[in-house]
Amino acid sequence: MVFENYNYMGHQSSLFVPIIHIETRHNWYGEVRYNYEDVQTISMYTGKTFSGGNKFGYTLTPLIGYSAGNFTGSSLALNNEADWKNFYFSSQSQYSFSFKKEVSNFFFTWSELGYNVSPNFFAGAALQYTWQLNTGEAEPGFVAGINFKNFSVPFYVFNPFKQGSYIVLGLNYEYDLKRKKSR
Repeated sequence: MVFENYNYMGHQSSLFVPIIHIETRHNWYGEVRYNYEDVQTISMYTGKTFSGGNKFGYTLTPLIGYSAGNFTGSSLALNNEADWKNFYFSSQSQYSFSFKKEVSNFFFTWSELGYNVSPNFFAGAALQYTWQLNTGEAEPGFVAGINFKNFSVPFYVFNPFKQGSYIVLGLNYEYDLKRKKSR
């Protein structure tokens, strides 16, 4: 089970984005998030995780979701991760279909490519990309963070070299529900 909270600062006054996701022993995945698709919107996703690899590890989690609030609709999504030595790649992508005529469908992805400098420190590049109303907006950035036991604190700067830059500060906690019970 993972509890995540991201605080956007400078993008829209200040916005908290809490996320909870859980994965069962049989790799079924569920996620609940708030303010992610839009402000004052709650979303629920479900899917199944597939993983493999030895030196090059990967996970793929296709998802289907529903959102209610300022954005009401359904989504098809894919979370994926890969790692090789100390390098990692992660991406969350979704196409969301609006149930409201006044709100358009959209595609969104958040991707990261980074390097684990040590067990407690990571850094890399990040990209948020949105396609809506036949217009795409790419927001490149940087990420750096620290890990301590079950906690992770990522720090992002998006659009760092132009007007409209903003930061995102995360505080994440992970608890392994997949541990086997000892006899």
